[in-house]
Amino acid sequence: MQKVFKFLFKIAAVIAHRSKVKLKMSPKQQPTKRHKCSVCEKAFQAPTALEIHFRKHTGERPFPCQVCRSRFKSQSDLTKHAVVHSEKRPFPCVFCEKSFKVMGKLRLHIYAHTKEKPFFCSKCPGSSSSFTCKQNLKRHMVAKHGSKSSKKCEKCPKLFYSTAQLKIRFRVHTGEKPFACLTCGKTFTSKSNLTAHSFIHSGKKSWACSECPKTFALKNSLRIHFKLVHSNLRPFPCEICGKLFGLKHSRNKHLNSHLNEKHYKCKKCGKRFCKAESLQYHLKIHDGIRDIKCSKCHQVFRNRGGFRMHYLRKHASSSERRHACIFCERTFAEKNDLNCHLRSHIKERPYICTVCPITYSTVQSLNQHVKRFHNI
Repeated sequence: MQKVFKFLFKIAAVIAHRSKVKLKMSPKQQPTKRHKCSVCEKAFQAPTALEIHFRKHTGERPFPCQVCRSRFKSQSDLTKHAVVHSEKRPFPCVFCEKSFKVMGKLRLHIYAHTKEKPFFCSKCPGSSSSFTCKQNLKRHMVAKHGSKSSKKCEKCPKLFYSTAQLKIRFRVHTGEKPFACLTCGKTFTSKSNLTAHSFIHSGKKSWACSECPKTFALKNSLRIHFKLVHSNLRPFPCEICGKLFGLKHSRNKHLNSHLNEKHYKCKKCGKRFCKAESLQYHLKIHDGIRDIKCSKCHQVFRNRGGFRMHYLRKHASSSERRHACIFCERTFAEKNDLNCHLRSHIKERPYICTVCPITYSTVQSLNQHVKRFHNI
């Protein structure tokens, strides 16, 4: 009962904050902010508060987490972060059985039940744009209205509300992916994307589709699956051929097949590429560089894609391979590998030797036969 009262008290505090109910203090009662920041001139009551604030400008994070590699500006931020590694979930939802480690996560979850979006855009006509959290409203203000705090990308016209977001966007243009998965070697532009990816290797698929039996490790994977498979919405048309797509990313990828824009040119052989990342991998062929090493068998690779495929085929567990055989329990990294395996069940042998009448289920087996018996 005590936990329920604590929870209700916190909800009341949130409502009071949202309705901007504040106790007015007389000028004499208001504390003076004597400690001013030399960079942005923001003032603070205590010198310790100024010291913590100043670390935003210097980038200093002297408080490391002993469990993961994250670092923080203050001890209080580190203490809040420690809850992530704890099994305790002290904030239960009053509408369902879920519970949360952080009050902010619970608040956002409750909005999913109540359909409430308390943060409104003042510039959109009729305040039609509303959001569940203040951060999403800030993103909207920057992207749609170009607020004073917006930061423009040097490579494209996109605007961002934080330096961190701008830095991640810049990596898209340079092809830099500094965050690598220690399990499969796949690389990412941001740490949050790497963290989301790590759930795939855990084997847990807690996100279930309401329309079919499929389950997913990531919430975003479930969203994409539902949009592409169960929804008839295709809001992104191709401006050239009119083909409709459920995802903007899929439409943009399709557009490249029409435009064939290859801005990145190899200075050694003249070959052109659509992405800077593809050019970087290509240059390794000229230089003979194989700098990506498999920790399991010490085989070396030129790019992450080759290493990832090697890992999935040779070292990955069955839960990490997406393509499963309907006749037996075997799983495969590539759909083509599954198709070749299926021929062994249905006794299909489509590849015929041109010299003798022997047939094979794969082209590799046919090539080996030709070299061994016919010396061709």
